[in-house]
Amino acid sequence: MTEALLFDFDGLILDTESPDFQGWKEVYSDYGHELTVALWAQNVGGSWLSRYNPYDHLEELLGCSIDRDAVKARYKARAREIILEQPILPGVQDYIKEAKEMGIKVGVASSSDHAWVDGNLERLGLLHEFEVVVCAEDVENIKPHPELFLTAAARLNASPARTIVLEDSPNGARAAHDAGTFCVVVPNPLTAQLPFDHGHLHLNALSDVPLAHVVALAAER
Repeated sequence: MTEALLFDFDGLILDTESPDFQGWKEVYSDYGHELTVALWAQNVGGSWLSRYNPYDHLEELLGCSIDRDAVKARYKARAREIILEQPILPGVQDYIKEAKEMGIKVGVASSSDHAWVDGNLERLGLLHEFEVVVCAEDVENIKPHPELFLTAAARLNASPARTIVLEDSPNGARAAHDAGTFCVVVPNPLTAQLPFDHGHLHLNALSDVPLAHVVALAAER
Protein backbone atom coordinates (compact mmCIF):
# COMPACT_ATOMS: atom_id res chain seq x y z
CA MET A 1 0.00 0.00 0.00
CA THR A 2 1.35 3.40 -1.00
CA GLU A 3 1.80 5.62 2.05
CA ALA A 4 3.12 8.86 0.55
CA LEU A 5 3.22 10.81 -2.70
CA LEU A 6 6.09 13.27 -3.09
CA PHE A 7 6.12 16.00 -5.73
CA ASP A 8 9.16 17.80 -7.04
CA PHE A 9 8.34 21.49 -7.52
CA ASP A 10 10.31 23.14 -10.34
CA GLY A 11 9.25 21.66 -13.67
CA LEU A 12 6.77 19.22 -12.10
CA ILE A 13 4.15 21.37 -10.37
CA LEU A 14 5.02 24.57 -12.24
CA ASP A 15 7.17 25.01 -15.32
CA THR A 16 9.82 27.28 -13.84
CA GLU A 17 12.62 25.57 -15.76
CA SER A 18 11.74 26.92 -19.20
CA PRO A 19 11.32 30.53 -18.00
CA ASP A 20 14.58 30.25 -16.05
CA PHE A 21 16.38 29.07 -19.15
CA GLN A 22 14.71 31.71 -21.33
CA GLY A 23 15.80 34.47 -18.95
CA TRP A 24 19.43 33.37 -19.13
CA LYS A 25 19.23 32.72 -22.87
CA GLU A 26 18.21 36.33 -23.44
CA VAL A 27 21.06 37.56 -21.21
CA TYR A 28 23.55 35.52 -23.25
CA SER A 29 22.03 36.89 -26.45
CA ASP A 30 22.51 40.44 -25.15
CA TYR A 31 26.23 39.67 -24.99
CA GLY A 32 26.32 38.06 -28.43
CA HIS A 33 26.44 34.43 -27.30
CA GLU A 34 24.08 31.46 -27.27
CA LEU A 35 23.14 29.41 -24.23
CA THR A 36 22.41 25.86 -25.33
CA VAL A 37 19.70 23.63 -23.93
CA ALA A 38 22.24 20.82 -23.51
CA LEU A 39 24.43 22.89 -21.19
CA TRP A 40 21.57 24.24 -19.10
CA ALA A 41 19.43 21.11 -18.85
CA GLN A 42 22.15 18.82 -17.51
CA ASN A 43 21.97 20.63 -14.16
CA VAL A 44 18.19 20.82 -13.84
CA GLY A 45 16.97 19.38 -10.55
CA GLY A 46 20.24 19.91 -8.72
CA SER A 47 22.67 22.71 -8.02
CA TRP A 48 24.09 24.36 -11.11
CA LEU A 49 26.64 26.08 -8.90
CA SER A 50 28.37 22.73 -8.39
CA ARG A 51 29.11 22.23 -12.08
CA TYR A 52 27.95 25.13 -14.21
CA ASN A 53 27.81 28.75 -13.13
CA PRO A 54 26.27 30.97 -15.85
CA TYR A 55 28.06 34.07 -14.56
CA ASP A 56 31.46 32.37 -14.74
CA HIS A 57 30.65 30.77 -18.08
CA LEU A 58 29.56 34.05 -19.65
CA GLU A 59 32.72 35.77 -18.44
CA GLU A 60 34.80 32.95 -19.90
CA LEU A 61 33.08 33.41 -23.26
CA LEU A 62 33.59 37.18 -23.17
CA GLY A 63 37.11 37.12 -21.78
CA CYS A 64 36.22 39.86 -19.29
CA SER A 65 34.14 40.48 -16.17
CA ILE A 66 30.46 41.44 -16.26
CA ASP A 67 28.26 43.48 -13.97
CA ARG A 68 26.82 40.48 -12.12
CA ASP A 69 24.25 42.49 -10.18
CA ALA A 70 22.85 43.99 -13.37
CA VAL A 71 22.83 40.61 -15.11
CA LYS A 72 21.08 39.00 -12.15
CA ALA A 73 18.42 41.70 -12.10
CA ARG A 74 17.85 41.35 -15.86
CA TYR A 75 17.60 37.58 -15.77
CA LYS A 76 15.37 37.39 -12.69
CA ALA A 77 12.96 40.03 -13.92
CA ARG A 78 12.49 38.28 -17.26
CA ALA A 79 12.18 34.80 -15.73
CA ARG A 80 9.64 36.02 -13.17
CA GLU A 81 7.61 37.71 -15.89
CA ILE A 82 7.30 34.41 -17.75
CA ILE A 83 6.76 32.29 -14.62
CA LEU A 84 3.80 34.41 -13.52
CA GLU A 85 2.09 33.46 -16.77
CA GLN A 86 2.51 29.71 -16.23
CA PRO A 87 -0.42 27.54 -15.12
CA ILE A 88 -0.20 24.62 -12.70
CA LEU A 89 0.95 21.69 -14.83
CA PRO A 90 -1.66 19.16 -16.05
CA GLY A 91 -2.65 16.44 -13.62
CA VAL A 92 -1.06 17.95 -10.50
CA GLN A 93 -4.30 18.93 -8.80
CA ASP A 94 -5.98 15.69 -9.81
CA TYR A 95 -3.15 13.67 -8.25
CA ILE A 96 -3.38 15.64 -5.01
CA LYS A 97 -7.13 15.10 -4.87
CA GLU A 98 -6.87 11.39 -5.69
CA ALA A 99 -4.11 10.85 -3.14
CA LYS A 100 -6.21 12.34 -0.36
CA GLU A 101 -9.21 10.26 -1.39
CA MET A 102 -7.00 7.15 -1.19
CA GLY A 103 -5.57 8.08 2.21
CA ILE A 104 -2.10 8.78 0.79
CA LYS A 105 -0.09 11.58 2.41
CA VAL A 106 1.27 14.25 0.07
CA GLY A 107 4.40 16.36 0.23
CA VAL A 108 6.94 18.33 -1.76
CA ALA A 109 10.68 17.67 -1.92
CA SER A 110 12.62 20.34 -3.80
CA SER A 111 16.25 21.37 -4.25
CA SER A 112 15.09 25.01 -4.27
CA ASP A 113 14.69 27.07 -1.09
CA HIS A 114 11.54 27.63 0.96
CA ALA A 115 11.15 31.26 -0.05
CA TRP A 116 10.85 30.19 -3.68
CA VAL A 117 8.82 27.00 -3.26
CA ASP A 118 6.49 28.10 -0.46
CA GLY A 119 5.97 31.49 -2.08
CA ASN A 120 4.93 30.02 -5.40
CA LEU A 121 2.78 27.29 -3.84
CA GLU A 122 0.95 29.93 -1.81
CA ARG A 123 0.49 32.11 -4.88
CA LEU A 124 -0.97 29.13 -6.75
CA GLY A 125 -3.27 28.25 -3.85
CA LEU A 126 -1.54 24.91 -3.27
CA LEU A 127 0.56 25.37 -0.13
CA HIS A 128 -2.18 24.15 2.23
CA GLU A 129 -2.57 20.96 0.19
CA PHE A 130 0.78 19.52 1.26
CA GLU A 131 1.47 18.02 4.68
CA VAL A 132 5.22 18.63 4.37
CA VAL A 133 7.42 20.78 2.15
CA VAL A 134 11.10 19.88 2.34
CA CYS A 135 13.59 22.22 0.67
CA ALA A 136 17.32 22.83 0.33
CA GLU A 137 17.80 24.41 3.75
CA ASP A 138 16.22 21.39 5.46
CA VAL A 139 19.00 18.97 4.41
CA GLU A 140 22.74 18.82 4.00
CA ASN A 141 22.60 17.37 0.48
CA ILE A 142 20.24 18.19 -2.38
CA LYS A 143 19.48 16.11 -5.47
CA PRO A 144 20.90 13.91 -6.93
CA HIS A 145 21.53 12.86 -3.31
CA PRO A 146 18.46 11.04 -1.89
CA GLU A 147 18.32 13.01 1.38
CA LEU A 148 15.44 15.28 0.36
CA PHE A 149 13.16 12.34 -0.39
CA LEU A 150 14.25 10.36 2.65
CA THR A 151 13.61 13.38 4.88
CA ALA A 152 10.19 14.07 3.37
CA ALA A 153 9.15 10.43 3.72
CA ALA A 154 10.33 10.35 7.33
CA ARG A 155 8.36 13.50 8.18
CA LEU A 156 5.27 11.82 6.75
CA ASN A 157 6.01 8.65 8.73
CA ALA A 158 6.14 6.77 5.42
CA SER A 159 8.44 4.01 4.29
CA PRO A 160 10.52 4.99 1.21
CA ALA A 161 9.60 1.61 -0.28
CA ARG A 162 5.94 2.64 -0.04
CA THR A 163 6.49 6.16 -1.38
CA ILE A 164 5.86 7.36 -4.93
CA VAL A 165 7.99 10.23 -6.21
CA LEU A 166 7.02 12.46 -9.15
CA GLU A 167 10.08 13.92 -10.90
CA ASP A 168 10.96 15.79 -14.06
CA SER A 169 14.78 15.63 -14.10
CA PRO A 170 17.52 12.98 -14.29
CA ASN A 171 19.01 14.38 -11.07
CA GLY A 172 15.69 13.99 -9.29
CA ALA A 173 15.04 10.54 -10.72
CA ARG A 174 18.44 9.37 -9.53
CA ALA A 175 17.74 10.74 -6.05
CA ALA A 176 14.37 8.96 -5.97
CA HIS A 177 16.00 5.71 -7.10
CA ASP A 178 18.71 5.92 -4.46
CA ALA A 179 16.08 6.67 -1.81
CA GLY A 180 14.37 3.38 -2.67
CA THR A 181 11.09 4.94 -3.83
CA PHE A 182 8.91 4.24 -6.87
CA CYS A 183 9.70 7.03 -9.32
CA VAL A 184 7.41 8.44 -12.00
CA VAL A 185 9.32 10.54 -14.54
CA VAL A 186 7.45 13.41 -16.20
CA PRO A 187 10.05 15.38 -18.21
CA ASN A 188 9.59 19.09 -18.82
CA PRO A 189 10.38 20.66 -22.23
CA LEU A 190 14.05 20.98 -21.27
CA THR A 191 14.69 17.66 -19.55
CA ALA A 192 12.78 15.73 -22.23
CA GLN A 193 15.94 16.12 -24.32
CA LEU A 194 18.10 14.35 -21.73
CA PRO A 195 18.64 10.63 -21.07
CA PHE A 196 17.01 9.19 -17.93
CA ASP A 197 18.85 6.29 -16.33
CA HIS A 198 16.26 5.88 -13.59
CA GLY A 199 12.49 5.86 -13.28
CA HIS A 200 9.91 3.09 -13.08
CA LEU A 201 7.31 4.84 -15.21
CA HIS A 202 7.69 7.60 -17.83
CA LEU A 203 4.76 9.90 -18.69
CA ASN A 204 4.38 12.92 -20.94
CA ALA A 205 2.10 14.49 -18.31
CA LEU A 206 0.51 13.41 -15.04
CA SER A 207 -2.83 13.76 -16.80
CA ASP A 208 -1.91 10.77 -19.00
CA VAL A 209 -2.96 8.23 -16.35
CA PRO A 210 -4.85 8.40 -13.03
CA LEU A 211 -2.96 8.07 -9.78
CA ALA A 212 -4.73 4.77 -9.07
CA HIS A 213 -2.91 3.26 -12.06
CA VAL A 214 0.46 4.44 -10.74
CA VAL A 215 -0.32 3.10 -7.27
CA ALA A 216 -1.19 -0.29 -8.79
CA LEU A 217 2.12 -0.39 -10.67
CA ALA A 218 4.04 0.57 -7.55
CA ALA A 219 2.37 -2.27 -5.64
CA GLU A 220 3.53 -4.75 -8.27
CA ARG A 221 7.18 -3.69 -7.99
